Amino acid sequence: MKNELSDINNTPLDYYPTKEIFNAIAKQSGKMSRGRALMPGMIARSDGFDVDSTINELETMIAGGQTDLEALLSRLLSVSDLTSKVYDRFAENPNSMYNWFPALRDGIEKANTDLKIPKTKILRLPIEMAQFIRLEYMDTYIEDRKIFNEFIFRAFELEDDKTYFIKTGNFSSKFQFANAKCSEPREMGEYFQVINNFAMEVGAGTTIDVVVREYIDDVEGNPTIYNGMPLRTEFRAFVDFDTNTVESVVPYWHPVVMKRVLSAGLSSTIQQDYQTYLRHEDKLLNEFNNQVGHVARQLHELIPHMKLTGQYSIDVMKNGDDLYVIDMALAEESALRELSPEYLVSLN
Repeated sequence: MKNELSDINNTPLDYYPTKEIFNAIAKQSGKMSRGRALMPGMIARSDGFDVDSTINELETMIAGGQTDLEALLSRLLSVSDLTSKVYDRFAENPNSMYNWFPALRDGIEKANTDLKIPKTKILRLPIEMAQFIRLEYMDTYIEDRKIFNEFIFRAFELEDDKTYFIKTGNFSSKFQFANAKCSEPREMGEYFQVINNFAMEVGAGTTIDVVVREYIDDVEGNPTIYNGMPLRTEFRAFVDFDTNTVESVVPYWHPVVMKRVLSAGLSSTIQQDYQTYLRHEDKLLNEFNNQVGHVARQLHELIPHMKLTGQYSIDVMKNGDDLYVIDMALAEESALRELSPEYLVSLN
């Protein structure tokens, strides 16, 4: 099993802790005890559930036609403890940035486009640590959190007094932006714990990867929602890598969806976000309409240089005159796909 910590320059930085290194970090952070959750060679458990057997049974029933069980299987995978089989399954998750980012990085380097990507480092966690951040944050020992904080700080070669954008391999926690924007690098491991706990609750706990990216400061002075997230113009494109076509580009902050979700929020904070969105809606839509053709043409130039197959969504964020590709996922599992027929694009 090999962990590759990769950056935007495609410089491999292998960091897989041996048991000796793991023990050395642990000794620096406090005395190890049998009750601790983060120890080399030990996969901490939150229950004694036989998840492998249950997954096999559900998959057999789904293959036999009981497709109504697919949601249950997805939920089970998101919240279950890791086993070797579940770990390997998550390693193959096509939505995890670890699996699609190299193709995007190589495409950006080869294509003649205006598109950029934030500086990015990705780490595939060893199974002990991948399981540790699946435990409830408040149920973990402070000594273990210190170990994990130290590991993350070293592995990602973080710098003090610097702000980063962080996410799991397939969950960005945009809607709890105070967790995604990390200005405390020496406590970043705890940020990952909190983010992954929430990801598991919403069905996105199906990755063993963690990601650290440069934080892109907002140069436009946009208002913020979701606990500090700049409300920038963003585009979600649906592309087909088999035919190298851009099928549609929809507003990421789609007015129908945003109004429906925010207006239904009960907290005063969400209602403030709703009012902020309404005041900013015209700017978002005007910029989307002015830029959507250009974004589609840039993606059309990019995707032939990416070694992927199938249909994906690609998210692009506008920041001043810059356009950043910030996320991707399988199209069939991406929100807003139901709206894509209304936003078919022409490259003329």
